[in-house]
Amino acid sequence: MGIEGIEKLANILGADTVKKIYEDGLSESVQETGKISTDFIKAARLFTAPIQYLGAYQDRLTKYLNKVREGVPEERQIEAPTSLSGPIMDRLKYLEDDNYLLDLYLSLLQRAIDKDRINEAHPAFFHIIDQLSPDEALILFCLSEKSIQYEYTMDLTKNFLGESQFENVRVVVDSLPKEKLNFTEHFEMYVSHLESLNLIKWSLITETPIWENGDNTEKKIQNGIYRKTHIYATKFGSLFIKACIPKDKIFVMK
Repeated sequence: MGIEGIEKLANILGADTVKKIYEDGLSESVQETGKISTDFIKAARLFTAPIQYLGAYQDRLTKYLNKVREGVPEERQIEAPTSLSGPIMDRLKYLEDDNYLLDLYLSLLQRAIDKDRINEAHPAFFHIIDQLSPDEALILFCLSEKSIQYEYTMDLTKNFLGESQFENVRVVVDSLPKEKLNFTEHFEMYVSHLESLNLIKWSLITETPIWENGDNTEKKIQNGIYRKTHIYATKFGSLFIKACIPKDKIFVMK
């Protein structure tokens, strides 16, 4: 990494972090550039964090953080709070380049350096991202535009005790692109988890009985039910989506 590469790193990591990398000799290529001037160190201001990065991660980290910085007009850029930027940058070391959660962390970090949008960077969001699977992140991405319509039927049967029960779910309408999920069989678990985080709600819209002989019979016998439901973001979930879910894939660099 030449002096130009170090300048890019310093501009986004901040003076303290670059100085720490230099002094600790974590990268031989950094040492080869010689002394970093005091004025240059002072010029670095965006991402201060008390974290040491191995040389192997420097280029990768620079690529990510430059993307974050380029997404915010220079006149609006401020130093990210260490309490937020530090944990995020540490997390980036363990995510694959094609992991969708990478987009969420970088989007949140972009809010943290934007003086006009830093109010969107709720401190709880980092911990929420940390709990999400890529499939759950995709569900939230879909909810960023509109709610998910989910309609299904169930048969009304009797169990061995003679008690009525509904079973045999058959999906009629599902606006979520399930083919994009890695594990479609875990859909209900994903929704349950997202509900527990207060990010989404799965609510019943209408419930219509299904009759054995249709509606035109005096003695109606119910043998099923048709339910219309929808999944939507809560107010807190909408704030999370606004801050952490990018509207496109601008952050993905493969």
